[in-house]
Amino acid sequence: MIRVAQILGKMNGGGAEQVVMNYYRAIDREQVQFDFYFFKGSKFVPVEDIKAMGGRMFVLPTFRHPLKYLRTLRRLLSENKYDIMHCHLSTLSFLPLLAGKQAGVRTRILHNHSTSGGAREWHRNFAKLLFKPFSKLHATDYFACSQLAARWMYGSRATAPLSEEYDPVQKHRRVRIMPNAIDTGKYSYSEKKRREVRQELKIPQSATIFGHIGRFCPQKNQGFLVDIFREILKQRKNSVLIMTGTGEDMELIKARVIAAGISDRVVFTGQRSDADRLYSAFDCFLLPSNYEGLPVVGVEAQCSGLHCLFSNKVTPEARITGTAQLLPLGKPEDWACAALCCAGLRNKNAAAEVAEAGYDINGAAEQLAGFYLRKSKL
Repeated sequence: MIRVAQILGKMNGGGAEQVVMNYYRAIDREQVQFDFYFFKGSKFVPVEDIKAMGGRMFVLPTFRHPLKYLRTLRRLLSENKYDIMHCHLSTLSFLPLLAGKQAGVRTRILHNHSTSGGAREWHRNFAKLLFKPFSKLHATDYFACSQLAARWMYGSRATAPLSEEYDPVQKHRRVRIMPNAIDTGKYSYSEKKRREVRQELKIPQSATIFGHIGRFCPQKNQGFLVDIFREILKQRKNSVLIMTGTGEDMELIKARVIAAGISDRVVFTGQRSDADRLYSAFDCFLLPSNYEGLPVVGVEAQCSGLHCLFSNKVTPEARITGTAQLLPLGKPEDWACAALCCAGLRNKNAAAEVAEAGYDINGAAEQLAGFYLRKSKL
């Protein structure tokens, strides 16, 4: 059995850590085990799940103390004698990958999960562009969640699936595409879950629910989502908007909902671990992001058969089942019209289509394990 160091930032219920946990639950843990490295202050660490599956957890200083972070991670990687580290910090991976190189970790994977964009995050975007060239310096292998994320981080390099045999001559010319795979059985539509969630949230079974799951931050653009829902209510009074997640913009969005006079039609659920149940309760899924790599929530929502509206800042690869539309971030009226037209329609073959497209976690985890094992033998 080999152990792989999974290097994360803050575990606050975001997409990257969710992807890692999906793979961890599905991978053959008799062959591959994960150890989790994450920042101090993480709020949603699945401690009991990780312990039950045999994983270990290590808390690191944040990047506010870069030298302390470097020394701590280097020491832990050296003491645990890893052959492989898998870093999920995208452009901020310079320090952890340097620590891995100094600790003698032979395979150091840089994994990009996102792109950049959005006026309110100019400082974050500037930092991404500034650190992007340095993030690749100490990596031996390049990963991305989509072709868009690969091009943004690595330029025009050729891409390859995880299943392709490793060629040492080509290692710096190829980017491995690791899909944001899910348990398609878990996220299949369930009439029972639909009824239960609506009862729990005291929402009539006859209501039309527009759903959104994501961290409250400029990237996810929830302010525009509120504007869309105001337009929806003008045409369909029995509509409800469910917004799931937490984040720095949560109070701002709540205030915007109150100012719009629609607080009685909007439900903030906070962070939840039962997204599969929520998708069954929704009638349409909305994700007007300012930028994305390939959103795992988009894969999950489509697996449930939902019609989904994504912004055109999301990679076209996110259209897996044909029930997803990509719309420009223009007029909220246009989004409202599109949402009302498709709300309530469901794709009964969605789970099978998602699996066939390569997003079923069982097959994807087998491919990732194979990649790790091949690398450990080099």
